[in-house]
Amino acid sequence: MLLARVLKVFLVLSLLSCQKDNTEVLHNEIMDIHDEVMPKTSEIGYLYLAIREKVDSIATISTDQKMELLKLADDLEKAEDEMMIWMNDYIPPHKMKSSKNNNRILDYLQEQKKIISNIKVHTNASLALGKKWKEKLSVNN
Repeated sequence: MLLARVLKVFLVLSLLSCQKDNTEVLHNEIMDIHDEVMPKTSEIGYLYLAIREKVDSIATISTDQKMELLKLADDLEKAEDEMMIWMNDYIPPHKMKSSKNNNRILDYLQEQKKIISNIKVHTNASLALGKKWKEKLSVNN
């Protein structure tokens, strides 16, 4: 009977430590994605400004091209804003320990990983399209 209780306590403690490790692992995965995407925001900002300036300076640009470029500039700005908003709103797990249990923290982190992954996809797609237009318009570095 004592052995069974000791094993139960050991099992519970093991599960709790695994949950703690899971929050740290998930937080690290989130930060890895952030660290991959964050440096791209300066390039996005540059492309946004360069495309806006180019649209305003080209007299021969068609209305359709102008609308497409303005939409691209808005999309670039949105991608940059998404990252800034996410960074401002993100709460690291250690700051939630006193107010939330591990399951709630894990749920939060899983949701945050989805959000930052979507930001990564949006950033990469916007950047790729921006680079294509940069070449097409001969935007100088």
